[in-house]
Amino acid sequence: MITPEQRKIDPNYLITLAVVAETRNLSDAARELAISQPGVSQQLKHLSEAVGQRLHSRSGHGVDLSIAGQDLARRSREILRAYRGVLDYVESVSKGNDGILLLAASNTVSAYVLPRWLVRYRQRYPGVELKTRSLNSSEVADLVRSGEIEVGVIESPSENLINDLVEIGVGGDELLYVVRPELLGALPHQVLGWGEVSRLPLVLREAGSGVRRTSEEALERGKLAPRLAIELAGGEAVKEAIMQGVGGGFLSSLAVSRELAAKELIAVEIREIPPISRRFRIICNPKESLSTPARRFIEVAEAAGPAVP
Repeated sequence: MITPEQRKIDPNYLITLAVVAETRNLSDAARELAISQPGVSQQLKHLSEAVGQRLHSRSGHGVDLSIAGQDLARRSREILRAYRGVLDYVESVSKGNDGILLLAASNTVSAYVLPRWLVRYRQRYPGVELKTRSLNSSEVADLVRSGEIEVGVIESPSENLINDLVEIGVGGDELLYVVRPELLGALPHQVLGWGEVSRLPLVLREAGSGVRRTSEEALERGKLAPRLAIELAGGEAVKEAIMQGVGGGFLSSLAVSRELAAKELIAVEIREIPPISRRFRIICNPKESLSTPARRFIEVAEAAGPAVP
């Protein structure tokens, strides 16, 4: 525990003493520290009083440190080195050559949107260490709320934001009901009623997923319910099950663009459900409280524009 008497030994005074020991001149020390020469003298006086020993004396050629001053200056050099290291780090971060970005994104964003943003970010800020996690939207929001990460990107339309979090729209996608073409005997974008579609099992993402939540809300608005639902963890698992003919399901337009182009899957329009468009959202604390790497990531994401399937 630091006592009130010990608090009189201000770390700034120790840095000043170490610089005076380097320069041996009060004027040079003042220029190095960007303070006035009287300010340097005043700090040395306060430090001398705090330690109870005379630390320096003026001479015709500059400053002479006493034995006690030399000894204390030697021990203070580590503080000066650490301080200069912090200054170098802050400058490096401001130039994009250092720092760390903690980021989490929903599975859809992680797979089909985030890579493009990260490539652009890395090109502009090559020295920043990137640490990303891929989770469902609910888990991403929880991490931002808890402060474990600075920036999250989600697709869930109704995530309840608390603790003064802000949200920023950054592109989006459509949710499509997709199926193997032979299972329904339908053509691409053919309109079918729910009664025809629901003959097949509905393959769903896990609870907490933005895709799951959006598709369930769409079904609830239409007062529709599947006859049989199969739950799988992750969008790729759902897509593979649909590709294997297990059933049909809702997936991001970004996730199935290649399969639709190759006619391995078809998108069917369900008569009772209007088109489902979603916006991807960055969630974070107010920008002024974010680190420099986090603020710059948001700038890159906003400038990148919407993803193209």
